[in-house]
Amino acid sequence: MTFTDLPLFSKAFLQKEAHLRNSKNTSKTFFKEKSAKHIVIWKGKLLFEFKETNPTLLILNYVSTIFKGLDSIFLGELDGKYLFLWDISKSKKVRGSQELLGNFNDTEKNSHEDLPKGSYFCDLRSLLPFLSEVDASICASAKGIAEWQRVTKFCTNCGEKLIKESFGWEKSCKNCKKKQFPRIDPVVIMLVKKGNKILLGRSHQWPKKMLSCLAGFVEPGESLEEAAKREVFEESGIKTQNIKYITNQPWPFPSSLMIGCTSEAQNVKIKIDHNELEDAIWVTREKVFRVLSGSDNSFFVARKGAIARFLIEKWVEGLI
Repeated sequence: MTFTDLPLFSKAFLQKEAHLRNSKNTSKTFFKEKSAKHIVIWKGKLLFEFKETNPTLLILNYVSTIFKGLDSIFLGELDGKYLFLWDISKSKKVRGSQELLGNFNDTEKNSHEDLPKGSYFCDLRSLLPFLSEVDASICASAKGIAEWQRVTKFCTNCGEKLIKESFGWEKSCKNCKKKQFPRIDPVVIMLVKKGNKILLGRSHQWPKKMLSCLAGFVEPGESLEEAAKREVFEESGIKTQNIKYITNQPWPFPSSLMIGCTSEAQNVKIKIDHNELEDAIWVTREKVFRVLSGSDNSFFVARKGAIARFLIEKWVEGLI
């Protein structure tokens, strides 16, 4: 099944083939060969500028003095320009509240005194409905690789400190020579159907009244179909069949690949695992339509831009 529209982050605009990260090249070579561009991240929040319209990813055409002593990550080539990412998470000059850092609903903006006026570090989730496809694609790569760099410090084989290679896309151990590469975590997300209803649930940490599709990580040795069946049954007591793949979405929170499926429920009685979910209910197509149109505020679903929202909307439209 194909759609003219796809979930956010699903289209790639960066050229990042391996030869562009060849070890014979250096950052200086890149800077000399083509006019480089730069984006900035701080504690997982990317830098955006806010003008009259929607927020735009701020792309600098110069190397800021605040990058001194830092290593850049080469993200790829965009419109013939090399694009680099700079992580300034250790900077002490960032202003604004940090109380909600890492929170599901972080809407706070943070500024840096040495970066352009009107630019702010923002949590990507809070901007999903407003991002262009190009900005979203860049942000997904940047946030994902920055998080991998942050958490991958030591060799999993011998414990020695790792060395960054290939402009940030590899790490190697001098001691045992083992190489490490960026990883993603596959997650199945299921639109469970029963007649004119779908199963929606809510996690404990979500905002009040939010409902969404059930989802869970694929475990070692498990197919996508078996993972989908297991997760739904574990969380809700609902047995499913006829698992069908619909689409997928890179989800950089922090590094997942969301694999969207539909399935058919074999029973209707819900038995919630309260360690996994706070609640789960069956909802009719008509009620979901009213929620999406804004005429029913008894609950709300995932933000625009999320694959869960995409699956729900396509079901309401009768396309899946």
